[in-house]
Amino acid sequence: MISLATCDSPFSLDDLAARIRNSSNFSFSWQFYQYNGIKPQSVASIRQALEAIIAVPGLHKFLRESFEPAYAQTFEIKPLHEHCRIEAVAGQFENILAQAAGDHLGAYSQVLRGATVAERQEIKELFASAGEFLAFELLPGNVPGCPVCRDLDNHLFSSWFFHVAWDWCLLAVWPHRNLLWVGCLTDTD
Repeated sequence: MISLATCDSPFSLDDLAARIRNSSNFSFSWQFYQYNGIKPQSVASIRQALEAIIAVPGLHKFLRESFEPAYAQTFEIKPLHEHCRIEAVAGQFENILAQAAGDHLGAYSQVLRGATVAERQEIKELFASAGEFLAFELLPGNVPGCPVCRDLDNHLFSSWFFHVAWDWCLLAVWPHRNLLWVGCLTDTD
């Protein structure tokens, strides 16, 4: 059985968050968790952990607290669509965060490009400061014939970002520390 509890960050994300938020209108929110009962190499187990975070108000409080009711008056959260995918994304995890921090990602960036090796390495070293980690991303379902999968945003489980589509849900897990991180990121398109 999976158990999760919010916990303090084992390293500071303040500089990264400031760089991301100062780039082309990005929003970035995250939470660390201590866990038991997760098999960190198992995508199914990571999905169960995310489902638990979605189901328990105290665990998704970080999204609720950063919600701004510009387009919708209430924060909403719903279960994951059954066909949503969680995939291991070593390298891509670092690339997404580095691109956002460098203002090279999203609808409002002047120069769209992948992160350099040095930029990706900076993100990797930041997250590796807590030990060896595994990275994952929540992605849309793509089952032919499923009416929900036709919606490109079928993996988004809350109205966190102004009740409109947001872009990335990233996860990291540190197996030797029983530590899980969930980060949500979007530009303001």
